[in-house]
Amino acid sequence: MCSCHCSMIRVFQCEDTLTGIMTGVYDAWDSRLGHDHVRLATAQNENLELFCEYAGVKPDTGKAEKVLRTIKARMGEEAYEMIGYAASYPDDRKADAIYRMIVLGLALPDEREISRMLTQPEVRLVFELRRKAWHIAHRYMGFVRFREMENGVLFSEIDPESDVLALIAPHFADRLAKEHWMIYDRKRKKAALHGAEGPWVLLEEVEEERFWGLTESEREEAFTTLWKTFHRAVGIASRVNSSLQASFLPKKFRPFMTEFKEAEERRRRGKHGNPNMHKT
Repeated sequence: MCSCHCSMIRVFQCEDTLTGIMTGVYDAWDSRLGHDHVRLATAQNENLELFCEYAGVKPDTGKAEKVLRTIKARMGEEAYEMIGYAASYPDDRKADAIYRMIVLGLALPDEREISRMLTQPEVRLVFELRRKAWHIAHRYMGFVRFREMENGVLFSEIDPESDVLALIAPHFADRLAKEHWMIYDRKRKKAALHGAEGPWVLLEEVEEERFWGLTESEREEAFTTLWKTFHRAVGIASRVNSSLQASFLPKKFRPFMTEFKEAEERRRRGKHGNPNMHKT
């Protein structure tokens, strides 16, 4: 909410990405309107308010990188990580909280102290969002399932509630350094690509239809069949506890797991009418 009654507040409306928010920080600071007269927002459909003017922010990689370099160099790795994780979590308050934290941090005698100033509302909010995003990213590091395709690439799909693709990609780049792999975020249409012994890159605006022609390797199909057979063999129908199972294996992960793949294939074939990508 705008707190002004006598002067105009300029609301910088950012794309809900790290690049978008950092560009908003750059533009808000560069506006020289004064920190009390600007606000950042990621919600594009928020209600318009009196005494506020709205400025759209076009994501700019160059501007975003300048802000991120400043944060890392002056405020330290801890603050840099806090802001990066918080920016990935879906919360309409995050853009302005991140901006206020940066403003406060750069004004401190020791700028690296900002990450520990949890009595400040904006820092506390960024800290809490960072904690929530880290929890989601950590779980996906354990639940991501790769499938070997005919071209030798290890392929995986995710559908996380938080924009964690860029947070988990370094983990797999280190763990699978000698492999060609790709992780696709269906919800946000993003893909993390990694070449063997090389760096990983993030692609945006990647449509899911581009992967429909992919088919699994014969070796992958054989291992998939073996795993499903094992899964059925060890199951005891009379001892099934769905509630306990859901606590250890949330349903949101199941569409991407081998054990539950057949049910997901049926759903996707009914929705898209194209079973090629999910051939078993």
